[in-house]
Amino acid sequence: MTAPWPANAAVLRRLIWGIPLLVLVVAIFAGVLRDGARSAAVLRADPEAILGDPRLRPTALAAGRTVYDGQCAACHGTAGKGDRTLGAPDLTDKDHLYGDGTVSQIEDIARYGIRAGNRRGWNLAVMPAYASRVPDKTEALPPLTPAQVDTLVRFLHSITARVSDPAAVRAGRDAYLKAGCWDCHGRDMGGDPAIGAPSLTDDVWLYGGRPDDIRRSIERGRAGVSPAFVRTLTAAELRAVAVYVASLAPSRTDHK
Repeated sequence: MTAPWPANAAVLRRLIWGIPLLVLVVAIFAGVLRDGARSAAVLRADPEAILGDPRLRPTALAAGRTVYDGQCAACHGTAGKGDRTLGAPDLTDKDHLYGDGTVSQIEDIARYGIRAGNRRGWNLAVMPAYASRVPDKTEALPPLTPAQVDTLVRFLHSITARVSDPAAVRAGRDAYLKAGCWDCHGRDMGGDPAIGAPSLTDDVWLYGGRPDDIRRSIERGRAGVSPAFVRTLTAAELRAVAVYVASLAPSRTDHK
């Protein structure tokens, strides 16, 4: 009778070789469960408390950076500095076009978009094209002549560039009111973050603040789009990328 030991030894060797693979699979599975639990904890947490929580912050930032690189960096840049040729805002400063930069607000922007066709997104504050016969399709606004555009350009540039030009201010303020600019940007020109109308009194620009840039905005209009990711990203990914984007800007306590 032939001894079974050689066959048994081969089986034993295969079992021994399989142990590291089994350990690796178990470790990966445990890691997936652990990461899933952490992502769930981020999703359950108060959005505004995550950056201050040493347990949740690293998880949210790591996941958020991955989403940002894949979905947002193409327009806002890998460092979040924005792109004036696209009208993509700088995400690293303290200026916020919509709201005041809370994680919840950023999450809603990522979810529903800006002028992205989602009825729950931000679809207001389209800059009229004042050199057109019909500057705005939804509101009866008069077109502006080249001279009137020049007056507004000198006015806005004198304010934002801190250029002393009293004559431009006097003429421009009247032109500003007659053109209806105040309806979105306010009579004080401070803008309206509820609808995404920027302030015209600082030196923060989406499309550039040179006279030619301002003229282009007034004459041809602006209507930038931020995509709605509600059907593209999971709830956990939306929360994570919102936390990451919020981390790029100075905290509200930094600039009070």
